[in-house]
Amino acid sequence: MKGLKLFAPLFLVLAACSGGPQTLNVTLVDGLGEPLQPQAAAWRIGPSSGGSWAALPTGQSSWSLPLLANSRFQVAFRCPDVSGVQFYVSLDLRRSELGSLLRVRCPVAYASPMAAVNGSVSPSLGSGTAFSARGAVSFTGWSFAGLTAPTGPGREVAVFGDSGGTPYFGRTGLVSLPAAVSVPVSPTNTLSLTTPPGFFSYAGLVLSTFVPVDLVPPGWTGTGSPHPVARPSSLFGGDLFQFWTCHGWSCAILRKDANDPAVAPGASFSLSVPPLSLSGNQSHTPSALPTFSNIVSGGFSPGLSFLGYALFLGEPGVRYWRHFLSAGVLGGATGYYVDVEQAPGFAGVVPSSGSSVQLRATAFAGDQPLSALLAARPIPQETFAAHSLFLDRMWPVHLEAALLQSTFTW
Repeated sequence: MKGLKLFAPLFLVLAACSGGPQTLNVTLVDGLGEPLQPQAAAWRIGPSSGGSWAALPTGQSSWSLPLLANSRFQVAFRCPDVSGVQFYVSLDLRRSELGSLLRVRCPVAYASPMAAVNGSVSPSLGSGTAFSARGAVSFTGWSFAGLTAPTGPGREVAVFGDSGGTPYFGRTGLVSLPAAVSVPVSPTNTLSLTTPPGFFSYAGLVLSTFVPVDLVPPGWTGTGSPHPVARPSSLFGGDLFQFWTCHGWSCAILRKDANDPAVAPGASFSLSVPPLSLSGNQSHTPSALPTFSNIVSGGFSPGLSFLGYALFLGEPGVRYWRHFLSAGVLGGATGYYVDVEQAPGFAGVVPSSGSSVQLRATAFAGDQPLSALLAARPIPQETFAAHSLFLDRMWPVHLEAALLQSTFTW
């Protein structure tokens, strides 16, 4: 289904329309918000197929795009390869859905080198985990070793653990790594989270320094009764609590700023998700990205606005494509195709004929606009692998996500 047709060249359109363009600043970043330079970059104004892509310079990490107020546009990047594997990201948006900044996050490449960090903890813990922005390591006692962390100034290490049944938390504050660190820990307060029986759930932190901290053991399943969650006192504005719960392929994510009274010590709240739906079909030729048809999603909670779809196409170990399609672009349509493979430098985005590929799709609704989410700094760890990359941001939000996935031969 490739019925979308030719659109006039970019700058002719801008010149012909009334009203001046609104500059959109686009930056390409890694999971820590640090700038990356792409191997290929392109953009286009108009429909998602049939028009000409314009190459963007690749020796930089930010670009200023002149766009009219409600113009539709696509932007695409080939991120730096990692261990020979190719990674592509693209978005199809309307200018009116954004503010002045669009941060596009590469999924795997990072700008800063990594190193192993050792540290001491006081007092000692019966069991604990040390966390950095890029890794975690378990330990017992007074010290930990071999924590993978990004190097340089402005980093942080956090520790969460247990001693005698009491949860403890500590953080270094800003330090320069990979120097050895000392982490003082202290007992935490608690808050309570209730998720429905049988719902697979999670509670944790994402510190403003990009350090994720798990506050409950993996594999927590809701019971319908309040579940205690550690509530450290050494948190500040910009630190986020992150909670999620899933039942089947329906998921909810709740992120709260640490200064929000809803996550104050002793607070109690619930998180659930209704049965969500997402269905659709794909067809393809060996040389082009998929054409999607009969796309339907629904069931989202009242008060949440539909935000759009995230798409993932992976040929494992070879290439991965991530794409976001906004609600403003799709409108009431149920079919979609974007010809990223036609952009200069993007022919390699299409899987090899005969290869086994993974296809993932996610429908999102939320209580925050795309303008806020897509401008915010990224969260390093993808909440739902292959699904939530574009909206995993350091921004308080309530999201619901309907997940769909399949594997087939290309």
